[in-house]
Amino acid sequence: MLTSSNLVFLHKEELIEFLRNTVDICEKNDPVALHIQTKVDPLRKIVARLDDALIYEREKEFTKELDELDRHRDEAVTGLRYGFLMNTYHKDAEVKAAAQLLLDRIDSYGGSIARMNYESESAAIHNLISDLETEHTLKTALQKVELQYWADHLKVTNQKFRALYGDRIEEESKHNKTSFTTIKPEAITVYTELVSRIKAYIELDENNIYDVLQRELATLAERYQQIIAHRKRNTTEETDQTMS
Repeated sequence: MLTSSNLVFLHKEELIEFLRNTVDICEKNDPVALHIQTKVDPLRKIVARLDDALIYEREKEFTKELDELDRHRDEAVTGLRYGFLMNTYHKDAEVKAAAQLLLDRIDSYGGSIARMNYESESAAIHNLISDLETEHTLKTALQKVELQYWADHLKVTNQKFRALYGDRIEEESKHNKTSFTTIKPEAITVYTELVSRIKAYIELDENNIYDVLQRELATLAERYQQIIAHRKRNTTEETDQTMS
Protein backbone atom coordinates (compact mmCIF):
# COMPACT_ATOMS: atom_id res chain seq x y z
CA MET A 1 0.00 0.00 0.00
CA LEU A 2 1.22 3.48 -0.82
CA THR A 3 2.43 5.97 1.74
CA SER A 4 1.30 9.58 1.88
CA SER A 5 4.77 10.72 0.80
CA ASN A 6 4.44 8.66 -2.40
CA LEU A 7 0.86 9.67 -3.17
CA VAL A 8 1.91 13.30 -3.68
CA PHE A 9 3.82 12.21 -6.80
CA LEU A 10 0.65 11.07 -8.54
CA HIS A 11 -0.94 13.41 -11.05
CA LYS A 12 -4.52 14.48 -10.48
CA GLU A 13 -6.14 11.86 -12.71
CA GLU A 14 -3.84 9.15 -11.36
CA LEU A 15 -4.66 9.97 -7.75
CA ILE A 16 -8.40 9.87 -8.40
CA GLU A 17 -8.13 6.56 -10.23
CA PHE A 18 -5.93 5.01 -7.53
CA LEU A 19 -8.25 6.05 -4.72
CA ARG A 20 -11.33 4.97 -6.68
CA ASN A 21 -9.78 1.55 -7.35
CA THR A 22 -8.97 1.28 -3.65
CA VAL A 23 -12.62 1.92 -2.78
CA ASP A 24 -13.79 -0.62 -5.39
CA ILE A 25 -11.49 -3.31 -4.02
CA CYS A 26 -12.68 -2.69 -0.48
CA GLU A 27 -16.33 -2.69 -1.51
CA LYS A 28 -16.17 -6.04 -3.26
CA ASN A 29 -14.50 -7.64 -0.23
CA ASP A 30 -17.45 -6.92 2.07
CA PRO A 31 -16.22 -3.93 4.10
CA VAL A 32 -18.95 -4.43 6.70
CA ALA A 33 -17.73 -7.92 7.53
CA LEU A 34 -14.15 -6.67 7.60
CA HIS A 35 -15.11 -3.77 9.90
CA ILE A 36 -13.72 -1.09 7.55
CA GLN A 37 -16.96 0.39 6.19
CA THR A 38 -16.62 3.50 8.36
CA LYS A 39 -13.23 4.21 6.71
CA VAL A 40 -14.27 3.27 3.17
CA ASP A 41 -17.28 5.62 3.11
CA PRO A 42 -15.23 8.82 3.71
CA LEU A 43 -12.78 7.78 1.00
CA ARG A 44 -15.58 7.24 -1.51
CA LYS A 45 -17.01 10.65 -0.71
CA ILE A 46 -13.72 12.47 -1.03
CA VAL A 47 -12.98 10.75 -4.35
CA ALA A 48 -16.25 12.22 -5.62
CA ARG A 49 -15.15 15.66 -4.38
CA LEU A 50 -11.79 15.34 -6.14
CA ASP A 51 -13.51 14.28 -9.35
CA ASP A 52 -15.93 17.21 -9.13
CA ALA A 53 -13.11 19.67 -8.46
CA LEU A 54 -11.11 18.41 -11.44
CA ILE A 55 -14.10 18.65 -13.77
CA TYR A 56 -14.78 22.18 -12.53
CA GLU A 57 -11.16 23.23 -13.09
CA ARG A 58 -11.16 21.85 -16.64
CA GLU A 59 -14.36 23.67 -17.50
CA LYS A 60 -12.96 27.04 -16.43
CA GLU A 61 -11.03 28.96 -19.06
CA PHE A 62 -8.81 30.63 -16.48
CA THR A 63 -7.45 27.20 -15.52
CA LYS A 64 -6.00 26.81 -19.01
CA GLU A 65 -4.56 30.31 -18.81
CA LEU A 66 -3.12 29.53 -15.39
CA ASP A 67 -1.45 26.37 -16.66
CA GLU A 68 -0.01 28.31 -19.59
CA LEU A 69 1.37 31.05 -17.36
CA ASP A 70 2.79 28.44 -15.02
CA ARG A 71 4.58 26.84 -17.97
CA HIS A 72 5.99 30.22 -19.01
CA ARG A 73 7.34 31.02 -15.56
CA ASP A 74 8.76 27.48 -15.26
CA GLU A 75 10.68 28.10 -18.47
CA ALA A 76 11.72 31.56 -17.29
CA VAL A 77 13.08 30.48 -13.90
CA THR A 78 14.80 27.45 -15.45
CA GLY A 79 16.30 29.63 -18.18
CA LEU A 80 17.52 32.15 -15.62
CA ARG A 81 19.23 29.45 -13.59
CA TYR A 82 20.88 27.99 -16.67
CA GLY A 83 22.08 31.49 -17.52
CA PHE A 84 23.73 31.74 -14.12
CA LEU A 85 25.18 28.23 -14.48
CA MET A 86 26.55 28.92 -17.95
CA ASN A 87 28.34 32.03 -16.76
CA THR A 88 30.14 30.14 -13.99
CA TYR A 89 32.32 28.84 -16.83
CA HIS A 90 33.02 32.33 -18.18
CA LYS A 91 36.67 33.15 -18.88
CA ASP A 92 36.29 36.52 -17.12
CA ALA A 93 36.93 35.96 -13.40
CA GLU A 94 34.53 38.73 -12.30
CA VAL A 95 31.70 37.39 -14.44
CA LYS A 96 32.40 33.88 -13.17
CA ALA A 97 32.29 35.03 -9.54
CA ALA A 98 29.08 37.01 -10.11
CA ALA A 99 27.43 34.03 -11.76
CA GLN A 100 28.35 31.75 -8.86
CA LEU A 101 26.89 34.23 -6.38
CA LEU A 102 23.62 34.29 -8.32
CA LEU A 103 23.55 30.53 -8.78
CA ASP A 104 24.01 29.98 -5.05
CA ARG A 105 21.14 32.33 -4.31
CA ILE A 106 18.65 30.78 -6.72
CA ASP A 107 19.58 27.29 -5.50
CA SER A 108 19.00 28.38 -1.92
CA TYR A 109 15.27 28.30 -2.77
CA GLY A 110 15.39 24.60 -3.59
CA GLY A 111 16.78 22.23 -6.18
CA SER A 112 14.08 22.99 -8.72
CA ILE A 113 11.72 25.93 -8.25
CA ALA A 114 9.85 24.93 -11.42
CA ARG A 115 8.73 21.67 -9.77
CA MET A 116 7.17 23.31 -6.72
CA ASN A 117 3.41 23.58 -6.27
CA TYR A 118 1.67 26.77 -7.35
CA GLU A 119 1.87 28.57 -4.02
CA SER A 120 5.44 27.58 -3.17
CA GLU A 121 6.74 28.50 -6.62
CA SER A 122 5.00 31.89 -6.51
CA ALA A 123 6.58 32.67 -3.14
CA ALA A 124 10.04 31.43 -4.14
CA ILE A 125 10.11 33.48 -7.33
CA HIS A 126 8.74 36.56 -5.57
CA ASN A 127 11.42 36.33 -2.89
CA LEU A 128 14.17 35.63 -5.42
CA ILE A 129 13.23 38.70 -7.47
CA SER A 130 13.11 40.76 -4.29
CA ASP A 131 16.64 39.61 -3.49
CA LEU A 132 17.87 40.54 -6.96
CA GLU A 133 16.29 43.99 -6.71
CA THR A 134 17.21 44.95 -3.17
CA GLU A 135 20.58 43.39 -2.42
CA HIS A 136 23.35 45.51 -3.91
CA THR A 137 25.78 42.64 -4.50
CA LEU A 138 23.15 40.65 -6.36
CA LYS A 139 22.02 43.65 -8.42
CA THR A 140 25.62 44.26 -9.46
CA ALA A 141 26.14 40.57 -10.20
CA LEU A 142 23.01 40.44 -12.38
CA GLN A 143 24.30 43.37 -14.42
CA LYS A 144 27.69 41.70 -14.71
CA VAL A 145 26.25 38.53 -16.26
CA GLU A 146 23.85 40.59 -18.42
CA LEU A 147 20.71 38.66 -17.47
CA GLN A 148 18.52 41.53 -16.28
CA TYR A 149 16.07 40.86 -19.11
CA TRP A 150 15.54 37.30 -17.93
CA ALA A 151 14.94 38.46 -14.36
CA ASP A 152 12.46 41.11 -15.53
CA HIS A 153 10.64 38.56 -17.68
CA LEU A 154 10.42 36.16 -14.74
CA LYS A 155 9.08 38.90 -12.49
CA VAL A 156 6.33 39.93 -14.92
CA THR A 157 5.32 36.33 -15.62
CA ASN A 158 5.10 35.52 -11.92
CA GLN A 159 3.07 38.67 -11.24
CA LYS A 160 0.60 37.70 -13.98
CA PHE A 161 0.34 34.20 -12.56
CA ARG A 162 -0.26 35.41 -9.00
CA ALA A 163 -2.94 37.84 -10.18
CA LEU A 164 -4.76 35.15 -12.17
CA TYR A 165 -4.40 32.67 -9.32
CA GLY A 166 -6.03 35.22 -7.03
CA ASP A 167 -8.88 35.53 -9.51
CA ARG A 168 -9.30 31.77 -9.46
CA ILE A 169 -9.52 31.70 -5.67
CA GLU A 170 -12.11 34.48 -5.78
CA GLU A 171 -14.10 32.61 -8.44
CA GLU A 172 -14.04 29.41 -6.42
CA SER A 173 -15.22 31.21 -3.32
CA LYS A 174 -18.17 32.70 -5.22
CA HIS A 175 -19.25 29.25 -6.39
CA ASN A 176 -18.44 27.63 -3.06
CA LYS A 177 -15.94 25.39 -4.82
CA THR A 178 -12.84 23.98 -3.17
CA SER A 179 -9.83 23.47 -5.44
CA PHE A 180 -8.33 20.06 -6.16
CA THR A 181 -5.04 21.06 -4.51
CA THR A 182 -6.92 21.97 -1.32
CA ILE A 183 -8.81 18.67 -1.19
CA LYS A 184 -5.80 16.50 -2.07
CA PRO A 185 -4.09 16.54 1.38
CA GLU A 186 -7.41 15.68 3.02
CA ALA A 187 -7.90 12.80 0.59
CA ILE A 188 -4.44 11.44 1.36
CA THR A 189 -5.21 11.59 5.07
CA VAL A 190 -8.48 9.70 4.59
CA TYR A 191 -6.69 7.04 2.55
CA THR A 192 -3.97 6.75 5.20
CA GLU A 193 -6.59 6.24 7.91
CA LEU A 194 -8.18 3.43 5.90
CA VAL A 195 -4.82 1.75 5.38
CA SER A 196 -3.99 2.06 9.07
CA ARG A 197 -7.31 0.43 10.01
CA ILE A 198 -6.71 -2.46 7.58
CA LYS A 199 -3.16 -3.00 8.82
CA ALA A 200 -4.37 -3.04 12.41
CA TYR A 201 -6.92 -5.77 11.67
CA ILE A 202 -4.38 -7.77 9.65
CA GLU A 203 -2.13 -7.84 12.72
CA LEU A 204 -4.99 -9.40 14.71
CA ASP A 205 -6.24 -11.68 11.92
CA GLU A 206 -5.88 -15.33 12.93
CA ASN A 207 -8.25 -16.72 10.29
CA ASN A 208 -6.70 -15.05 7.21
CA ILE A 209 -9.96 -13.29 6.33
CA TYR A 210 -8.04 -10.20 5.19
CA ASP A 211 -5.70 -12.09 2.83
CA VAL A 212 -7.63 -11.39 -0.36
CA LEU A 213 -8.10 -7.71 0.44
CA GLN A 214 -4.45 -7.31 1.38
CA ARG A 215 -3.26 -9.07 -1.79
CA GLU A 216 -5.47 -7.03 -4.11
CA LEU A 217 -4.56 -3.71 -2.48
CA ALA A 218 -0.87 -4.64 -2.62
CA THR A 219 -1.13 -5.46 -6.34
CA LEU A 220 -2.83 -2.11 -7.00
CA ALA A 221 -0.19 -0.24 -4.99
CA GLU A 222 2.62 -2.03 -6.81
CA ARG A 223 1.34 -0.85 -10.19
CA TYR A 224 1.22 2.75 -9.07
CA GLN A 225 4.53 2.44 -7.25
CA GLN A 226 6.14 1.73 -10.63
CA ILE A 227 4.74 5.00 -11.97
CA ILE A 228 5.98 6.88 -8.90
CA ALA A 229 9.44 5.28 -9.00
CA HIS A 230 9.82 6.21 -12.66
CA ARG A 231 8.73 9.78 -11.94
CA LYS A 232 11.09 10.10 -8.96
CA ARG A 233 13.98 8.74 -11.02
CA ASN A 234 13.37 11.26 -13.80
CA THR A 235 13.12 14.10 -11.28
CA THR A 236 16.40 13.07 -9.64
CA GLU A 237 18.19 12.79 -12.96
CA GLU A 238 16.99 16.22 -14.09
CA THR A 239 18.01 17.78 -10.76
CA ASP A 240 21.45 16.15 -10.96
CA GLN A 241 21.91 17.47 -14.49
CA THR A 242 21.07 21.03 -13.45
CA MET A 243 23.39 20.82 -10.43
CA SER A 244 26.32 19.32 -12.38
